Amino acid sequence: PLPNKFEAGTQNVEGVIGLGVAIDYIENIGYDKIQEIEKEVVNYAIEELKRLDFLELYLTSNLQNHSSVISFNIKGVHPHDVASILDSEGVCVRSGNHCAQPLLRYMGIDSTCRASFYFYNTKEDVDKLVQSLNKAYKMFERYI
Repeated sequence: PLPNKFEAGTQNVEGVIGLGVAIDYIENIGYDKIQEIEKEVVNYAIEELKRLDFLELYLTSNLQNHSSVISFNIKGVHPHDVASILDSEGVCVRSGNHCAQPLLRYMGIDSTCRASFYFYNTKEDVDKLVQSLNKAYKMFERYI
């Protein structure tokens, strides 16, 4: 019968089941609890990253409403190089323009590194990021 006869292949049953389980998981933890944990980790990350004088942070002016995504650059070092070094330390960040070319162009930068946090991240993860950024800076310090 119409419109089912026009459907190609099998429906995404695994996706539907997976989505249901994911929703149950989030509801079990509680959205308010997730936001609380996330905000604590992000605020800690911002405090710690601000201590690094070689780092350029791109933050909103209202830190109370900051998202869990923090964009940054090591001054004088290409973000892709920073991301590669962080990766070798077991720290995962994204580098590039993050589909935000007009904003980056407006800000006068080509690309950034971006760390994203969620409720499963810990302050120890932030400490590892900071430690790895220090290592990356020391590797490039004489060339900057």
